[in-house]
Amino acid sequence: MRHTILAVDDEPANLRMVERLLRKEHRVLTANSGEEALEILRQEQVSLIITDQRMPGMNGTEMLRKSMHDAPDAARIILTGYTDVEALIDAINTSRVYKFASKPWDPLEFKQTVEDALRDHETHVEQRRLVRDLLAFVQSHPSLFIAETMLEATSD
Repeated sequence: MRHTILAVDDEPANLRMVERLLRKEHRVLTANSGEEALEILRQEQVSLIITDQRMPGMNGTEMLRKSMHDAPDAARIILTGYTDVEALIDAINTSRVYKFASKPWDPLEFKQTVEDALRDHETHVEQRRLVRDLLAFVQSHPSLFIAETMLEATSD
């Protein structure tokens, strides 16, 4: 399956590396800032957001937190060259980060991380679809479930 991936980094060289690594299998969009990324997310449906943590203006964690509105199902990877424990905890607690990748990253390991994140995304989307389908079935056949509930309540 061909996914759309959004890469966000204020360093053009990093964006080019991500794009070159992933463009054969996936559609790769790029943004130079958190603000630009959020604008893209208002217009495009993405499966994965890969962002640098340290960027001027809006850091990666803040951008991912704000992206939850327009891309709630997207998987999220943060690239960082620094170990900022507070930022990592914040990202985990507020933005459903799939994984952190350290800079510099090994291309093969990074590509595997991306594929794992996309598989996780597909699973998440499929689970949401199944829940919606189940809810629609229950709502369209309430007597099947109400009768069962009433029988259980009267047998106690």
